[in-house]
Amino acid sequence: MKCYLINLDRSSDRLKWFAGNADALGVDLVRVAAIDGRTIPPAEKHHFLMAGSGRYAMGSGEIGCFLSHRAAWLAVSAGPDQWAFVAEDDVHFSSNAKTLFDRSDWFPPDADIVKAETHGQKTEVSMATAGHVERYQLRLLRSLHGGSGGYFVNRKAAGRLLELSQNRCEPADELLFNPTLGVADRLKIYQLDPAPCIQDFLLSDQAVGFESLLELDRAKNADIDPARRKYHGLQKFKREGWRVLKIIRRLILRLTGVSVFKVIPFDTGNGN
Repeated sequence: MKCYLINLDRSSDRLKWFAGNADALGVDLVRVAAIDGRTIPPAEKHHFLMAGSGRYAMGSGEIGCFLSHRAAWLAVSAGPDQWAFVAEDDVHFSSNAKTLFDRSDWFPPDADIVKAETHGQKTEVSMATAGHVERYQLRLLRSLHGGSGGYFVNRKAAGRLLELSQNRCEPADELLFNPTLGVADRLKIYQLDPAPCIQDFLLSDQAVGFESLLELDRAKNADIDPARRKYHGLQKFKREGWRVLKIIRRLILRLTGVSVFKVIPFDTGNGN
């Protein structure tokens, strides 16, 4: 299976590190030259900012990441294979992940995307599974699960993502995995549980020490990020009301066996 690796020209150290991991997995590595947001002319940057929903602070790094994933989708959609893997260059793989790349008969027939990464946040997935491959279960992803570091994508779905994102500009992970943005809810997205990959900055003792360029960009723009805005008065009251309703909804879904709300664990390869 081909792995389309998003990698900046100036990050040759990451390319070398990732290539070693790819060899262990037995994947066919295809490098996708990442778009360096710092090189985007101001007029183009303004155009992309105007194409966003306004729900997120879109720094140069965020815009570059979004465009880089679009470049990967273009490559996948033009490729010969029905399924491919898209990765960012700071992703660690479990030693058990090889089985996922050795075959493609495990994908659910209706799947468009299979998220392989965990971001360490609680997310909603189906309680029922849609099959399994070795130690990994497949659950429908029903809420935002951050991170766009590693996911399998169907060739047809890659073309659909290009269409749906043509006149948009959002954080790549939000567009891919947030059903409220109007893209993820049009696709069938599954989550591998446990997750076979995780980004370096989310690890502790196993981390190489790569700085997450995107997280640095997000931290720099945290003060102006609409998603982190503080609410007051009536807005705060409404927001609190929605929070209570969400708690009730979760309880009902849990009791009826429809969904489970959990942190997807990373498969460390140590028998977890």
